[in-house]
Amino acid sequence: MDITERYRNAEKLLTPYTRESVLNGAPNVQWVGDKVFKIDMESYDENGKIVKTPVYMDVDGEKTEFTETVKKDRYTLSSDKGNIILTDAETGKTTPLTTDAEPYYEYANYIDLNSQVTVKLQGYEGKPIVCWSPDRTKFVTYRSDRRKTPHLYVIKSYFDDDCCSRPELYSYPCPIPRDSDDVVPHYSFFIGDCVKGTMTKIDVPDLLYPPHCSDSSSMFKWLDDSEHLYFTWLKRGYLEGRYYLIDANDGSAQLLFCEKAETFLNLGASGVPDGFGPYRFSNFVTQDMTKFFWWSEKDNYAHLYRCDVGSNELVDIIPEKELIVQKLQYVDEENEKIYFMGNNDKDCCDPLYFNLYVVSFDGKYFKRLTPEDACHSVKVGKKAFVDTYSTIDTVPVTVLRDLEGNLIKEIVRADATKLFERGYVLPERFTVKASDGKTDIYGIIVKPQNPETEKVPLVDYIYGAAQMANVPKTFTWDNPANREIMGGLQQFAQLGMAGVIIDGIGTPGRGKAFHDASWQCFEQTDGLADHVYCFDELCEKYPFIDKDRIGIWGNSGGGYGTVQALLTYPETFKVGVASSGNYDNRMYETGWTERYSGPFDDEVFKRGDAAKNAKNLTGKLLLAYGALDDNVSASETIRLCDILNRLNKDYDLMVCPRINHNVPSDYYFMRRKMDYFVKYLLGTEPPKEYRFELMK
Repeated sequence: MDITERYRNAEKLLTPYTRESVLNGAPNVQWVGDKVFKIDMESYDENGKIVKTPVYMDVDGEKTEFTETVKKDRYTLSSDKGNIILTDAETGKTTPLTTDAEPYYEYANYIDLNSQVTVKLQGYEGKPIVCWSPDRTKFVTYRSDRRKTPHLYVIKSYFDDDCCSRPELYSYPCPIPRDSDDVVPHYSFFIGDCVKGTMTKIDVPDLLYPPHCSDSSSMFKWLDDSEHLYFTWLKRGYLEGRYYLIDANDGSAQLLFCEKAETFLNLGASGVPDGFGPYRFSNFVTQDMTKFFWWSEKDNYAHLYRCDVGSNELVDIIPEKELIVQKLQYVDEENEKIYFMGNNDKDCCDPLYFNLYVVSFDGKYFKRLTPEDACHSVKVGKKAFVDTYSTIDTVPVTVLRDLEGNLIKEIVRADATKLFERGYVLPERFTVKASDGKTDIYGIIVKPQNPETEKVPLVDYIYGAAQMANVPKTFTWDNPANREIMGGLQQFAQLGMAGVIIDGIGTPGRGKAFHDASWQCFEQTDGLADHVYCFDELCEKYPFIDKDRIGIWGNSGGGYGTVQALLTYPETFKVGVASSGNYDNRMYETGWTERYSGPFDDEVFKRGDAAKNAKNLTGKLLLAYGALDDNVSASETIRLCDILNRLNKDYDLMVCPRINHNVPSDYYFMRRKMDYFVKYLLGTEPPKEYRFELMK
């Protein structure tokens, strides 16, 4: 098969095509009543496009009729120059709830350190970001004070209008680790009362990281009485977390619990906050406000701890020592049961397979409710739950079970026929030893067709940041960011290369001690030493791998990891493609950098500077960045280029003028990345300027 035909086969597996090639792989499920749920069932129309049909089912798995009612809110909110305006639909009265806003001193405004320019260019017109009480008469929100915060910049240098010829400069406030507490953004919190027409400041310290405070993602959770709510607060440096119970009538706050840590304090088991519903943390206060349940890694494995309000005596309620509690799904206070996702189950073949469990408030009753050795995604109702489970090499199945875990009905099996017709190669799971020679680490490999006939190159797709694992655990055919699935491993297989994804020591979800390898150690990047160490074992498992032809690529933290790999292990990695990398984290925003490094320490950041070993570059390196990147500043790539230039090193550079941080979604970048590995790793001349049909 010639190389152009291989490119055509690789193109068939781009995400817009694979997305339309699986039916019912991840059905959208919503409980609309105590005994009724809605599930969107998929089928193909006459043009081969997927259409979704909502189907209502009861807790016996039988189709039923159901009419959803939508209650119109009496109170609505709008923004006016950073102030909040209240409108009462019954009276038509409009009331300004705040009047003191000014530029960068605003209420309920959009805050995301990673997309502030992107949303402007997309024409985003935001409404106030608030989290409503259950009765929709109160809300919690924040005031942002970014007046002292220094700015970063991007330049829009392309023109779709012939009348324009001057580049446009965009700026946005962005704190970096060197910035003192008085110049980083401060977020204070308020209760809005629509009946009284008032805003009351909550008596808690300012948050120095971007807040989550909406109906879809919140650091607050209301109790059912709409009079109280609880809040999880983090101190700058991620070494202290506090848990508050708040009275919505006067803004007073009771400190329920405070936890401190010597290394980073996770309040979510996978390294990022998570919880049930829109609440981002796995803790809760009972409705009678007599008890609370706190999530903690204080004994290495994340467990739930019961505590009486007014006490600091935590009682572990999880009987399985090494089980890791993940997201809470449902709390049945009447029967005193907590339903939660967990992982690191000794009966599963992979520690990052997620299952549903139930535990009683006192810890005496405990049960796993999803029996399949797979990764599960559930929607729990008051009488039953819907579970979609799969592995990387088995297609999803969706079932209905009662709250004791008994199977009621298999609802649907995914149909991946069209996906396999496109040439999709099932990944294979593997387990190898980490660089300590004893710890098991996990990964996947996607083999090229007929690999046993000759030695083939290997491409390692890396992420390299401590807040998430990179190896997919479920059947994978889509990418919400419109990037290649599995980092392009399917494309590499069609081009004649093997591809791997590996989670080394320092990634989350396997206990605090395992994760702590990332503490103040940017340079270890996803257990990079483990990647290198395990290649010998991988070559024994898969003799078709040519150990002398190993490449690596990644975006963002993976761009950083790629450059670290080529500069730290030049004898191992011969070719790399790095996009949007945060190569010097002294230049990156505080919310990410400080999570696993704590308060700024110049030596820690100098040690993690990817450019410190630039003199070691001997392999082929392609750097790429988006000129509109408002997540990782393009300055990070340009600084690295300057250092390589001064060292007289050869490398390649690609600029994407219209792209922000999401460089891997750009089809031109995808093609150039393929070309780079085909030419320098596979040793074959790529077709000149191959054009995907999806390119505009």
